Amino acid sequence: MKARVDHVGVVVASLERTGAFVRDVLGLELTLQPPPLPDGVSTAFYGEGARVELVQVADAKARERRLGEAEARVEHIALEVEDLLALIEQLKAKGVRFTTDEPVRVRENIVVWTVPDTSAGVMWQLFSRARS
Repeated sequence: MKARVDHVGVVVASLERTGAFVRDVLGLELTLQPPPLPDGVSTAFYGEGARVELVQVADAKARERRLGEAEARVEHIALEVEDLLALIEQLKAKGVRFTTDEPVRVRENIVVWTVPDTSAGVMWQLFSRARS
């Protein structure tokens, strides 16, 4: 499997507040802020190469589940892979489980997330660019 670290996802209470810190204090440039997803999740990517993704969840119950009482927390590490479907089969054979039965489409990508208890305590977001 050839993979590339794409980003580290950080769930935040406020894109504006945490984004200001990342930009003004850490000096990372805002490189991408796509429109919110249909479920109300907003994201902003900072930096070049392996980026920092800030994730703000609009739904209060979903935000509580993902963030708890914290203002921010690292949620996942994202790897871009060439053949997601082949990798899923390889990982399943090693006992790794996923949060969904099938990959989901997120913008231009097909994506799965691992269940941390089955992947060394880390939630890994694995994705490939969707073919048109």
